[in-house]
Formats: sequence, structure tokens, C-alpha cells
Amino acid sequence: MKRIKINILTLGILCLVATSCSISDFNKQLDEWKSQNETYFTNMKDSTAYTLYTIPASNGGGSYYYKITTPGIENSISPVVGDQVLVNYRGKLVNGVVFDQTYTKTVIDSTATPRTFYDNQLIPGFTANLLQMKSGETRSFVLPQELAYGTQGYSTVSPYSTTVWVVQLIKVIH
Repeated sequence: MKRIKINILTLGILCLVATSCSISDFNKQLDEWKSQNETYFTNMKDSTAYTLYTIPASNGGGSYYYKITTPGIENSISPVVGDQVLVNYRGKLVNGVVFDQTYTKTVIDSTATPRTFYDNQLIPGFTANLLQMKSGETRSFVLPQELAYGTQGYSTVSPYSTTVWVVQLIKVIH
């Protein structure tokens, strides 16, 4: 009986050691991922193609980089908070992994299946960009984790992920 207790205790200790090593390894990988993502966003300042935009503190604050790749229709309206929008989009991680998209080739092709959202039900940086866009506009933007999925992540998006988006606002639905 004493031998069985010793074996069970030894097995428990081995499991604890194995688990703590894997947690330690996971935390190290997460720290490296966080650093890689912060560096990517910080280095965007050297990109002449993108503009830094700072969201007013009254609207939540934060900064992101964007560039307009196709201008919108000149006299069209921009969405306001609470509007429904029809969009095509692709979201990628800084390592190039696509985690969500409505098209597989380009935003305007036969593979595109636009989605409808209420603009205030999206991640903060996505909403901030939509509110500045005109119908027909396509833009790319880079969101730090604070304006994306934060420290918790989401589905296939790891915590602390900087996200890179290409979004086409097809139309605002009233």
C-alpha cells in the first residue's frame, strides 16, 4: 500500500513538472509573439505608404496606420455609429496567416461574398476605419492589439496580435 502511494505521488509530481514546463514554454512563445507584433506595428512609422491616425480620446483613443488603395464615390456618405454596412474584407496576422476573409483573390472578383455588419459591433479599429470610409472605398489598415482582439485573442487570432486588413466598403445600409 505504501508503494502504491509513493508511485501515485511520484506520478503526480511528474505531471506537475511536465505541465509547468509546457506552461512556461507557452508563456515564452506568447511573449515572443507579443514582441514580434509590437515591433511590426512600431516599424510601420517607416512606411511612407501608410498614414498614422490617432483616434480622439473621447472616442476611445488609440492609433492605427491606414492607406486608401481605391478612393470611394465622391458624393457618397460615410457610415455613422450604428449603421449597417456591406463589406468585403481580409484579415491577416503579421506572419501572413489569413484568419478571416470574404474573398480569396481580390476584393472585387467572383470569389467575393460580401458580409453585412452593424459597424459598432466590430473590433474598435475596424469600426474607426469604416466611419471614415466612403462607399466604394478600399483601404488597408494595420491595427495594434489594443484596437483589434486585445490580450484575449479571438478564435484563431492569438492574444496580442497586430492585425492587417484590406476592407472594401460596398455600401452603407440605412
